[in-house]
Amino acid sequence: TQSTGTVRPLIMKLNIAYPANGSQKCILVDDQHKLSPFYEKRMASELPIDFLGDEWKGYVVRITGGNDKQGFPMKQGVLTNGRVRLLLKKGHSCYRPRRDGERRRKSVRGCIVDSNLSV
Repeated sequence: TQSTGTVRPLIMKLNIAYPANGSQKCILVDDQHKLSPFYEKRMASELPIDFLGDEWKGYVVRITGGNDKQGFPMKQGVLTNGRVRLLLKKGHSCYRPRRDGERRRKSVRGCIVDSNLSV
């Protein structure tokens, strides 16, 4: 809900990739009922996507990641659907150190899907 009191429509962009032949397809889904099977699922979980339409009947996808509306990435192993601040170092995902031994506290999203994700 925005400050004017209007409800903005919920649109989520799904990037569906098939790495075996290098193809990918980006689709916009604006129907809340089509997105609801994704909610409360964790990264690396697999689910059939028959609910997206007849075009996707028989396909099974794996959730591999995403960003929230503000651009914070999802991180595997953070068991929440909100945002947390973690102390990250070299070798962690979502962080690239600039100096030797550098650690930095960064905001990341949990690995559980909810309506605040954009991709």
